[in-house]
Amino acid sequence: SAITGEALRDAFGNLVEPDAALSRSVDARQELDLRVGVALTRLLTWRCVGLARKNFSAATKFISYGPCQTPTLSFCVDRAREIEAFITQDYWRVKVAAILPNTNDVVKLQWIPPAGSEVTNNVSRQRKKGGGETSNVEESASFDHMAVEQIVKLASESKAFVSITGVDNISEQIKPPLGLNTVALLAAGSKAMQMSPKKVMQLAEKLYSGGFISYPRTETTRYDPKGFDVRGILREHSSHPEWGRTASHLLRTKYANTGRPPLRGHDAGDHPPITCLKAATRDEIGGGAEWRVYEFVARNFLGSLSDELKFTRRVARIQLDADPKQKFEVEKVHVDSLGFAGACPWVLRDIGAEQKSKGERSYSQVFEKDMKLKIANASSELCATKPPRFLQEHELIELMDTNRIGTDASMAVHVNNIVERGYVVLCDETGVLLRPPRPQRPGQRQLPRQVGRYLVPTPLGIGVADLFDKTARESAGPDDESPALLSRPAIRAQMEKEVKQIAMGERDKSECVEENLAWFEARYNELVTSFSQQRLSEFSKALLPTKDSLRYWQRLGAFEPPQQPAQHESQSKGKFHRRGRSEGRPKKNGKKSWNGDNRKHYGKPKSRRKLVATQSS
Repeated sequence: SAITGEALRDAFGNLVEPDAALSRSVDARQELDLRVGVALTRLLTWRCVGLARKNFSAATKFISYGPCQTPTLSFCVDRAREIEAFITQDYWRVKVAAILPNTNDVVKLQWIPPAGSEVTNNVSRQRKKGGGETSNVEESASFDHMAVEQIVKLASESKAFVSITGVDNISEQIKPPLGLNTVALLAAGSKAMQMSPKKVMQLAEKLYSGGFISYPRTETTRYDPKGFDVRGILREHSSHPEWGRTASHLLRTKYANTGRPPLRGHDAGDHPPITCLKAATRDEIGGGAEWRVYEFVARNFLGSLSDELKFTRRVARIQLDADPKQKFEVEKVHVDSLGFAGACPWVLRDIGAEQKSKGERSYSQVFEKDMKLKIANASSELCATKPPRFLQEHELIELMDTNRIGTDASMAVHVNNIVERGYVVLCDETGVLLRPPRPQRPGQRQLPRQVGRYLVPTPLGIGVADLFDKTARESAGPDDESPALLSRPAIRAQMEKEVKQIAMGERDKSECVEENLAWFEARYNELVTSFSQQRLSEFSKALLPTKDSLRYWQRLGAFEPPQQPAQHESQSKGKFHRRGRSEGRPKKNGKKSWNGDNRKHYGKPKSRRKLVATQSS
């Protein structure tokens, strides 16, 4: 599990016989994946690759099927169908702010809409609460337009005041993270580090080969209470310049007299959770993406050994003096015990903890019952509900893990495959294709930062999924015998269950392989029969260039609108002229220099000419 002297000596000193049953289960999985994948890939390529080359991309080499790859694609296609079926509704958001007495600070009030008119938004940021729960209810929003108009009218009066009717202190806590397994590492790498699962795994394997972390392919989240040396690893990190204080604190307090790790998590019987075995600085690691993976592993490890994060939500209940039925709230979070957040500070942002300077008094300390606040401003904003966003890589990894699609060693490969096959493209939150990471050249214009790694199905990906009978695929149950199941996660989960029975010695390998091959052969024959000329014609007509499909999803509201870059004052008129010449000044040959007004007469300038923006007089 680790490339260290102690681990190697222990492994060679405790040799055991290979597990024959486990080996047979691996052989069964490989044989089924190979035979089924090759057969269906040949069929799809034979019937459809010519159409794909003609209407989608001339670079399409083949159309592949995989018992894990295709169910992985189906998750992305299902989300696309949800976006298409979504019906937009208008709603209104109320914005009310009040002035705190004595400080004159302005604080935003959260309006409580009438019961039954709340807005649940699929896109708004979900705030984490105690126990790991999240809330995606849109704050200060309602579908009731009349109620919104009434509260804005009352709050806009010149002498409008609100009163605090009570203050509730709600104590909550969040448990520390479990030991880090492969799925959690891949999800964090995609969500927080903006890296593909394949890239994260490559970096983790490099760190493992260098002896910095333990083996990165594991499903276990529970530390071994007998063989895991907590104190030894904490001592290793106690002098680290970035998290050494946290490690030293744990050594002095929680692990002063014992080295027993927390007894939480799941033991899958493979390798221990991913752990930082050797302390290293940013320079020793090499910086960049490799350091970010190493830092996350280290901080998650220290956080998993720490105590709970304890905090108090101080909720001030407020009513409008002109109409006591109109209710507001102001919620502030005060951290009582930092716990694992000392090692994992990002969780403080998730719970909405206050960020204040030293010596500054927080809002939660000044809220008192019967306090009156003058309303500073009130307004409403017309909004529209948005469809759910496309799946991001970390969400897809979690779905695959829940539905048992692939193993910890293969999930990153399956996600990468559907991208390389052209079935999905990776976009940011505005629908722009992700740029490959490369260093900025000297003098190059700073490109806008891309946020998110969204998996958007291409027309080819949707078409391949629909080839397995679109109507039946959407309604097929776990017991229905149809080609639709070839693209559904249920059949792969069933196969994994039977293969696991081989590893446990509960089932014969040959019997399992023969039964599964017979089932897939029957579905193969049904699929061949269903490939009518009409079905292939529908597949061909649905193939569009990727850029056209991205515009289609943009019109459906699946992406955030792109932010317009700030325009420099000198660009306000859009006029251009060549450096060193005044606007409109004749050249030696009598022609005027090119600008926005005479572009149609002279055409665009050559790329070698340097153009600058200027404000027209």
